[in-house]
Amino acid sequence: MMKNYVKSFAVLAIALLCSTVVSAQNSELYGWEKAPRYRGFFGEGLLFPISEHCDYSSYIYTSHGFQINQVFFIGAGVAANYWWNGKDVSVPLFVDARAEFHHLLRKNFSPYIANKVGYSFGYAQGLYVAPQVGCHFYFGHSKVGISAAVGYTYQANIPTEGLGSLTTEFSGLEISVAVDI
Repeated sequence: MMKNYVKSFAVLAIALLCSTVVSAQNSELYGWEKAPRYRGFFGEGLLFPISEHCDYSSYIYTSHGFQINQVFFIGAGVAANYWWNGKDVSVPLFVDARAEFHHLLRKNFSPYIANKVGYSFGYAQGLYVAPQVGCHFYFGHSKVGISAAVGYTYQANIPTEGLGSLTTEFSGLEISVAVDI
């Protein structure tokens, strides 16, 4: 009979301990709930051309700024675009704005929309615009996450010599991934 009491007590103790652990985990905040805070992104992507003057390209970027509230991020960033033809590089400087919708799902997974707007230097010199839609995932209750997106990139190219004011564009569909802290 004593054995049954010990077993019952052990089961009850384990159940109570597990319930406090689950309760503690539920009261922790997800990364998106920890706003306002600093936030930085490090990512890479591929551009698939849709304009006749464009070749396939790869890019890396970093963007740093401020998570204003649980939805909006604003920051500034820089990218390095490398065209696969082997000789062309451009460097866009941009303002990065992003809206995530974690609060609608109350989870660590969320859809988002983002837009980078700025000016590109180098091979493609001119206006740079890159709107995206994607999904963001936080790793548990940490501030570290990963994003995957599809989007469109537009880079105006204003020649500095020879062709006067003729403007061409380098545009295409993009896929990208990024890690954020």
